[in-house]
Amino acid sequence: MAFLVRCYANCLQPWSSKLPADLNKMHLTDHAHQQVMHMAPSQSGCSITSDSGSSSLSDIYQATESDLGDVDLSGLPEAPVDSEEEEEEDEDLERASDTLLGRDLVRECLEKDPADRNDDDIEQLLEFMHQLPAFANMTMSVRRDLCSVMVFEVVEQSGTVILHHKKELDHWYVILNGAVEISHPEGRTETLCMGNSFGISPSLDKQYMNGEVRSKGDDCQFVCIAQEDYWRILNHVEKNTHKVEEEGEIVMVKEHRELDRSGTRKGHIVIKGTPERLIMHLVEEPSVVDPTYIEDFLLTYRTFLSSPMDVGRKLLEWFQLDSLRDTVTRIVLLWVNNHFNDFEGDAAMTRFLEEFEKHLETSKMKGHLRLLNIACAAKAKWRQITLQKASRESQLNFSVQGGSERGFGVFVESVEEGSKAAEAGLKRGDQIMEVNGQNFENIALSKAVDILRNNTHLSLTVKTNIFVFKELLSRIMHEKKNGGPHIPKIQEKKGNRFSIADLPGDMEFPTDSKTTRKMKANTVSGGRNKIRKMLEKTRFSILPPKPFSDGGLGQSQDDSIVGTKQCRHSVAIMPIPGNLSSSSPDLLQPATSVLDFSNPAVLGLYYIPDQVIRVFKADQQSCYIIISKDTTAKDVVAHTVNEFGLLAAPDTYSLCEVSVSPEGVIKQRRLPDQLSKLADRIQLNGRYYLKNNMETETLCSDEDAQDLLRESQISLLQLSTMEVAAQLSMRDFELFRNIESTEYVEDLFKLDCSAGGTNLKQFEEVINQETFWVATEILKEPNTLKRMKIIKHFIKIALHCRECKNFNSMFAIISGLNLAPVARLRSSWEKLPSKYEKLFEDLQDVFDPSRNMAKYRNVLSSQSMQPPIIPLFPVVKKDLTFLHE
Repeated sequence: MAFLVRCYANCLQPWSSKLPADLNKMHLTDHAHQQVMHMAPSQSGCSITSDSGSSSLSDIYQATESDLGDVDLSGLPEAPVDSEEEEEEDEDLERASDTLLGRDLVRECLEKDPADRNDDDIEQLLEFMHQLPAFANMTMSVRRDLCSVMVFEVVEQSGTVILHHKKELDHWYVILNGAVEISHPEGRTETLCMGNSFGISPSLDKQYMNGEVRSKGDDCQFVCIAQEDYWRILNHVEKNTHKVEEEGEIVMVKEHRELDRSGTRKGHIVIKGTPERLIMHLVEEPSVVDPTYIEDFLLTYRTFLSSPMDVGRKLLEWFQLDSLRDTVTRIVLLWVNNHFNDFEGDAAMTRFLEEFEKHLETSKMKGHLRLLNIACAAKAKWRQITLQKASRESQLNFSVQGGSERGFGVFVESVEEGSKAAEAGLKRGDQIMEVNGQNFENIALSKAVDILRNNTHLSLTVKTNIFVFKELLSRIMHEKKNGGPHIPKIQEKKGNRFSIADLPGDMEFPTDSKTTRKMKANTVSGGRNKIRKMLEKTRFSILPPKPFSDGGLGQSQDDSIVGTKQCRHSVAIMPIPGNLSSSSPDLLQPATSVLDFSNPAVLGLYYIPDQVIRVFKADQQSCYIIISKDTTAKDVVAHTVNEFGLLAAPDTYSLCEVSVSPEGVIKQRRLPDQLSKLADRIQLNGRYYLKNNMETETLCSDEDAQDLLRESQISLLQLSTMEVAAQLSMRDFELFRNIESTEYVEDLFKLDCSAGGTNLKQFEEVINQETFWVATEILKEPNTLKRMKIIKHFIKIALHCRECKNFNSMFAIISGLNLAPVARLRSSWEKLPSKYEKLFEDLQDVFDPSRNMAKYRNVLSSQSMQPPIIPLFPVVKKDLTFLHE
């Protein structure tokens, strides 16, 4: 018997995600809710007390000012007052800290009289109670009924006797916070912690306490359920279940549920069944109370089926039936949209998609076919494949087709079976996006083949794009049939992109001083506040709703990040692609896109860039170039030549990277024309230079190299706390948003990852990396006063992470500050201003472990907390582990 169990955790992603419990260990029983009066420690969940909320904050932490000059400041006293700028910033910080904690919604619901609780209160309690071991084996209807009658009680002092020996029992108790100790008559003691239960069993017989129960710790909280209610609810559970039998065997169990007290929304929901019966239920009439059965099945089938083709074969079979054709098509579209990684890493599933596409074409379901093609193209992820050749003359073991001359990218046409390319994961229909950092999205086929053949080391970035590949093959067959190539009408590259100078002449621009200020907003040195204000107008902002100023951190410090010095420079805006993709919106289109962490925004005629690079000439003049990740070195050269007003053709110039090692060694290399991701490649000790290929000139003199080396030495205190928090949030969110929901299931059940699976592991490692980064920055500073300033800096970064809704980095920073080597720096902590001590305490209080991190969960569930959110991963991991166990 296999089981489909659906649970929801708001903290998994900015939207609710479906998570399975243990689908293998459950079994059918006529008495699913038998309770024992006292559970042994090994059964009661005490083995996870450190995760249950009864541990201290330091237990959780254990589980899971740089150089400002050569002047010794150790003997100088700390200033008695802060500067005016710091005082203004502190006021902002104090206002922000007032909203760190939200209302305790669960406690408010519990403190209500049971008769006064409404449907929303019951849902709030259900969300909390399903995480507790005492409720783990109960059906949803039983939990709901128990939540409607439970009473909240608190024992304030440690050591208070709750139940005396041989006292008659009349309630069932579940511990919500703290722990209790049971002293048995024979001298044995037992400790029960949060989530465990004690008291009566579900019977109306008289029962007596065997031993004495005392509170173990202050503020012990319980919910109590009267004996009559407890017996009535658990012994009437059979009326809520419906068993489906075939040939005398139970093949499915459904539970009756009512979604509201009026009884208007009621029906049956599947809770368990055999694999064959669960597959059959995919095409049966859906229940009004079970609308997500298909989505839940597609997520959890991997825990009880050996191959997804068990489902695929049945879907192809059912597609032949007219009555089921639309239902099957909807299932496949959901599967592709929600879990495309199931198809990417499996050759059999790729063939299934191709066969299903043929069925859609034969059935003339063009609309559904178009949706399938769009979903496949949108959901395909980029993959990295590395190949080594013994020499340049060695065979590639794969062939390619396409190219810009046909209006296509470069695609893998075939891969030799058993070759290194096949073993590395290269497949027919893969589109090659990059090779050794060179962009292949708009490259001639002959040039692409030359690059592939003339390199012994190939680092390929590819993605599955089988349907566009089939369109390419159709185009090639058409060319062969008509005896000549079909050349699509492709505009010149300049016509496909727009810069401010390329816009139509009938468009008017303001010519007053405001224009200059708007142009300045596109530079690194002057635009942070302007860009932030523009971002605040969008629906989702990556920055906090209120800008916080960093005292003493002005324009000069932003300039130091990119190595600005006193020299003439200007700004060039790279042309923006003239298509309607979300990553490169048309500059002429209205601002209708929604901002997220990865996409730029279009606001009127002003483009918020992905990245900015700085390009120098040999005379050290420079200009800033606004680019996207796909901008190539050749594009940058063309616009840098135009920006500097050079007369020679762009083809006579190239882009060079100059770097200086710590020993002062200058290295220079010419970059390939198709190299992209330029902003990601440049280091602090490097610069981009425009070089004339016809001349021999020194791009960076020894004096300039020393300046570059000095500029690359950036200390933490020079960086804006707001910008550090924003960069941490963008990096973490990029990892978090790329985690497939199937990765959680595969990690939980220790399944082999069919494709990818690394995003979850990387995100899991982030919290340790950031925690030890905080400790390292503090401990490597020998000066006490500077150490205090670094601690203060990190507290502000943690607050800004809270404003960015990045709870993972916020917790990592607090954990780093609480590590023993940092916490025992008494002289540094004593110098910390009292207002920052209070702020630090408030930040820690968000992660108070009592009542299963109730305060943190309340913050997440508050109405003001809207996606995108980066949750605290250790809590996600704990919840998933508990659901599994």
